[in-house]
Amino acid sequence: MYRARGPRAGAADGRLTMATLASPRFQPAVRQPEQAASLIDDLEPTYREIFFSALVCLWFLMGMTALPGSEDWINTVGLIAFSIVLAWGGYRQMKRNVASLWAPLLWYRVAMLAYFGIGSLVPIYANEDTQELMRGFYNFFPYEIIKLNAVMTAFNLIFITTSKMIFISARNKSLSRAFSGRNFINPSNFNMIVFGSICLAVGSLVNYLVIFPQIVGWANFSFFSTLANLSVLSWLGYFMVIFWGLENKRREFIIWPIVLALGECVIGFYAMSKSVMLMPLVMVGIAFIYHRRSLVRIGIFGACFVSLFMFLSPIVTHVRDVNGAYYNGAATVKDIPDLYLSYFNGGREIDQFSEVETGWMRLSFVNAGTFAINQYDHGMPGHSFRYWSIVWIPRIIYPNKPIITDVARELSYAANGNYNSSSSAGFAAEAYWNGGWLGTISIAVFIALVFSLWSIYSYEVIQRKAWHLFFIVLIGMRMAIRVDGAFVSDILGPIALVILAHIALELMNRFLPQALANALRRKTASR
Repeated sequence: MYRARGPRAGAADGRLTMATLASPRFQPAVRQPEQAASLIDDLEPTYREIFFSALVCLWFLMGMTALPGSEDWINTVGLIAFSIVLAWGGYRQMKRNVASLWAPLLWYRVAMLAYFGIGSLVPIYANEDTQELMRGFYNFFPYEIIKLNAVMTAFNLIFITTSKMIFISARNKSLSRAFSGRNFINPSNFNMIVFGSICLAVGSLVNYLVIFPQIVGWANFSFFSTLANLSVLSWLGYFMVIFWGLENKRREFIIWPIVLALGECVIGFYAMSKSVMLMPLVMVGIAFIYHRRSLVRIGIFGACFVSLFMFLSPIVTHVRDVNGAYYNGAATVKDIPDLYLSYFNGGREIDQFSEVETGWMRLSFVNAGTFAINQYDHGMPGHSFRYWSIVWIPRIIYPNKPIITDVARELSYAANGNYNSSSSAGFAAEAYWNGGWLGTISIAVFIALVFSLWSIYSYEVIQRKAWHLFFIVLIGMRMAIRVDGAFVSDILGPIALVILAHIALELMNRFLPQALANALRRKTASR
């Protein structure tokens, strides 16, 4: 776990000099056996979690043969139990070590709880308008929800069991010796405030000089999509700079990142994007939580985030719908505030979906999941994995490379004939759609392997203060949250990028600080 420095050490560490960047005290530390044991204990799923996950899965498998009319009761009891198991697993992991906050294994549980625990209860207890809109995608039956939940809980059982086996293997002494002494993750030669400030500066420049002008129509950059990817660096900067400011009691390093974060929320406002509005606030909140760590604070933060998401979801949906219906998706910067105000000033009343509980509906993937499972069971398997062999080939090498994410549009078209909308069924249902129970098991094993190893990686990055690799930690968190997405684009796609990014960042960490320090010394000597 990260240990706070004393006031004097923190102040010295904060001097933005090149001598500090190349300081020898950042040399890799020798990994102790007790550290490895602690890492495994903090992240490893328990046999109790596996046992209760198996009971929930068995409940739904037996429920598939239940009498008609009992489906809602079976689904309700099973989903509540499933949610409790996921919440308990995440709580235990956070209680053991708050560094688990960055581990994909934690965020996998959070996402499964939100989308396939709570979310799968929505079609049972939501109002009639919400249920009608959900059935507009695919008119599912109650027994199909039981089958979906059986697939989902079986996927989770295989995932947790595989993760347990991976950590058991990690305890093997011969395997540990094979990797001992190999410094795949080295402590950062940049101190936290320097690297965080660089990330914040680059990300903010992209946000305010590229993304915002493009969104409001002041510019039209041909390279927009490439540069826009750099904007996520600001999220790293918010956490690092604010956390450093809190640890070292430097208010200026707390206030101006918060101001920049609020500015990015404004960009999200004009972009009509919940994620851009919320993520800066999330990273600011995590910095404060990590400074004074307690499960109570984490619980309050989670409750505030969920409440804000539920509040924004119907508003943003309304604004996008009005923008598409009356402005052909091209509302001007002057019109966008009026679109938001129309939600509160009566514009919502003329909306045919005004009574739809949009926030809750966004959490549910029951309609897409049941459709995918139904397709396979009736001899029409999916082909959404067909691009797995080309997903890592850059488009500059393969100009005619298919658009990988079009599989989401194909799912919508197969369900209701609408090719202009994108939908996803989630990893488990998509795996079943492509390969039945065998496909579900195979994908669960693969994703468990990826998330377990990535959790170890993220834990080590935090423990060793390898801030230059924090970007990869955030990608792992994002991947884990995307259990509602598509396997090829959301899991396979980023893996090659992450491997290359790790190599590049480690090389940068090794050579750049010393090169900058040498350049500064030569410049000083020439005076």
